[in-house]
Amino acid sequence: MRFVIKPENHKTATLSSQATADAILEIATNMSKDNITDKIYRESYGDPDEKRSRVEDQLALSYHNKCAYCERLAKADIEHYRPKKKVAEDNAHNGYYWLCYEWTNLLPSCVKCNREGAKHSKFPIIGNRVYTPSFLANNQLDEDHQKAQNNPLMNEIPYLLHPEVDNPDLFFGFFIDPSGNGIRIKGVDTQNRGDGTIEVCLLNRQELRLERVENVINPFKQSVESAFVMLGDGIYNDDQFVQQIIFQINQLIINASNEKSTHTLLRKFIVKSHQNFSAIVLPYLASSIRNIVLAAFKSI
Repeated sequence: MRFVIKPENHKTATLSSQATADAILEIATNMSKDNITDKIYRESYGDPDEKRSRVEDQLALSYHNKCAYCERLAKADIEHYRPKKKVAEDNAHNGYYWLCYEWTNLLPSCVKCNREGAKHSKFPIIGNRVYTPSFLANNQLDEDHQKAQNNPLMNEIPYLLHPEVDNPDLFFGFFIDPSGNGIRIKGVDTQNRGDGTIEVCLLNRQELRLERVENVINPFKQSVESAFVMLGDGIYNDDQFVQQIIFQINQLIINASNEKSTHTLLRKFIVKSHQNFSAIVLPYLASSIRNIVLAAFKSI
C-alpha cells in the first residue's frame, strides 16, 4: 500500500454527470439498494483482448494498474471501500448505499484482496459508525459528507486504511517470516489499524510473502552477487566493484520512490535505515559479503 493522490477531475464523465447525481439522490432518499448498478460505477466496455472498465482506466492513472491494498500489478475489481449493500460486522447496517458512486469510495483492488475470503463486505471500525446519509436543508445530499477524508466518515476511524486518506508509512513495518516463507508485513500503530488492514485484506497470504522477496529482494541479490563473481574473475577491479555495489543500492533507493514499482511500501521501509536494510536484505545474501554490502549502504 502507498499513499495516493487521486484527483477529482479523473472521474469519468458518467460519474460526474447530473444523471448520476440524480440516481444517487434517489438511492439515498429511498434506500433503494436494488437500483445500484455497475453500469455506473464500473462502466464496462468491449476491448479486443478483454472486458474493460472506464472507471478502472481512470483509477489506473493514480494507482498505476496496481491493487490499492497489496500493490500487485493486477486486473482490478472496482472496490467499494465502504461496502455498498451490507456490513459484515453489523447486521443492523444496510450498507453505505449512498456512497455507491462516490469517487473517494471507489478503489482498484485485486480479486485476492477484495474477494476470495478477504475484504468483500468487511468494514470494522474503532469509532462511531455512520448509518445514514446526510442531507442539506433543500433535501439534496451533503456532498462534503460523502467524502472519505471528511467527517462524519472520518470519525468512524476504520481499521481498514484508505490509501488516499491514511499514510501507510505510519502504520506498517516488515520482517522476514520465521519459517523462511517470504517477508511478512506487520502493523506498528497504537490503534492496531495496520494489523486490522492486514487481517481484512489478508496481506500476509503466502503469494504476497513470496512476491515481496521475488520482486524486491532477488533482483538486488542477483546483481550484487554477480558483481562479486565478476570481481573474483578479474572483470572488475576493486574500484569498479565498489561502484557497482553502490549503484545497485542506489537503484533500491530510486525504486522506493518510483510510484510505478510494485511493493513500494516495502522498498521504502528497506532504505529508510541501515537497521531495516540489515534486517530485511542482508539475510538473503551470502554471509561472506554481508558486511561489505552493509558498509556500502552506510556510505551513501
